[in-house]
This record gives sequence, structure tokens and C-alpha cells, in this order.
Amino acid sequence: MMPFRRLTFQLASLLDLLLIVMFSQYLEVQIVAEQQTERMAAEQQASTADRETLRERLNEMQRQLQAWEDQQRRLDKTETEQLEQLGRVFGELFHLPESTIRKIVKQRNQDQAGLSLGEATALKQELQSLAAARGDQIVDHLLTYVEMKKRFDVWELYLQENGAISVTAGTHQKRVQTGIVETPQQFSDELFKIYKSFPQTKSIVLILVSYGDSRLLHRTAVIKGLPMVAERMRADSNGAARFEYAVLGYRPAGAPER
Repeated sequence: MMPFRRLTFQLASLLDLLLIVMFSQYLEVQIVAEQQTERMAAEQQASTADRETLRERLNEMQRQLQAWEDQQRRLDKTETEQLEQLGRVFGELFHLPESTIRKIVKQRNQDQAGLSLGEATALKQELQSLAAARGDQIVDHLLTYVEMKKRFDVWELYLQENGAISVTAGTHQKRVQTGIVETPQQFSDELFKIYKSFPQTKSIVLILVSYGDSRLLHRTAVIKGLPMVAERMRADSNGAARFEYAVLGYRPAGAPER
């Protein structure tokens, strides 16, 4: 039987070792905490610097935007003043004497396709409204007309003194001249032949007719032939295009130059 041995621990040494280990861990925690604190402080400082940079860039962009808006306001004001001035000039042109308006209506009513009483009244009211309108309203009215012309074709027919017709149409203002027309059927045939020579029309075609010192025979042929040829061209397009017309009346200076 082995003899019993008593184990003796050196508690003081173990306690010293334990304290050393705990102190080492404490120092390590402190070092890590300081490092984290320094890193967080550096990140916060960098974030603050980034925010300042962004704030400066934002302020600069706001200054540039404000400068652009100020410049745009000045340009808008200048443009408005120019439009007002242009509108006043056009407004003066619409200040037609009552005698002149009556003369225009009378000339139109001499034709069988002239103005009706309601159309004559509407024409007078429109001229008076334009004469009394502000400059910008007149300019808007004219710009509206320009935009409408982009969306439909305008044919200008001028009946010459000898009974021939000049037709101006298209973007490039192509001008074609017919032979002498003396009957509605002859006019219809001549205009239909010109229509077939043109490129495909837009969905709406407006035919404006004016005449010089032509004989009543020729004017009657044109005026009576307009509904006939308008329907003929509409049918030829299978209803894809509408052909409207208006008789503008006497224009002694000849076919309008555009």
C-alpha cells in the first residue's frame, strides 16, 4: 500500500499570477477601448469634414441656381416686353375703321359662297376683340394660327384675270398654274389633277380662294366647283383627309407671295 501524500498549493503565487492575468486583460480592454474611441473620433471628424464639403457644394449649387433663375427672370421680362411691343404693333393693325370692315364683308357677299349674316357678325366681333386685346393675347392668337398651320395643309388658289388659276401649296410653297376654267366641272378636273400630283396631304386641307379682275364666268366656275372637288378629293382619300375651303374675295395685287 502506497503511503498517503499531502498536496500543498502555493496560494500566494497563484494569487499573484491571477492578478497579473486580470491586469493584462484589463490593459488589453483599455487599449482596445481607446483604439475604438480614437477610430470613432477620426470617423466622426471625417464625417464632419464630409458634411462641411457637401454643405459648401450645396450652397454653391444653390447660388448657381439662384443666379440662373435671376437671369431667366430677366430674359423672361425682356421677352415679355418685346412680345408686348410686338402685340401693340399688331393691335394697331386690327384697328380697322367700320367702313373698311363693311367693304370687306360686301366684297365677300358678292360671291355666292360669301359670308352669311352670322359669319359677317362674327368677323366684326373678332376684329374688334383683337383690336382691344392685350399685346400678349394678340401674339398668342398669331402663334396659335402658326401651330395650326403645322397640322394641316393650306392651299392658296388665285383666280387670275384671264381665268387661269395659280395654286400655291406645301411646305416649300410649290406653285402650279392651271389652264383657263369656265365651268365648275372644268375647275374640279383641273384642281383634282393638281391634287394627284402633290405628295400625300395631311388629315385636313384648307383651300383659300381669292381672285383678281376676273370675269363673273370664271368666278362662278370656281365657287360652284369648290364643293364638288372637295368631296371628290375626300372620296379619293377614302375619308382619311378633309378638304375645307373659304373664299377670301378680291385681291387686286395678284396671287399672294409667301
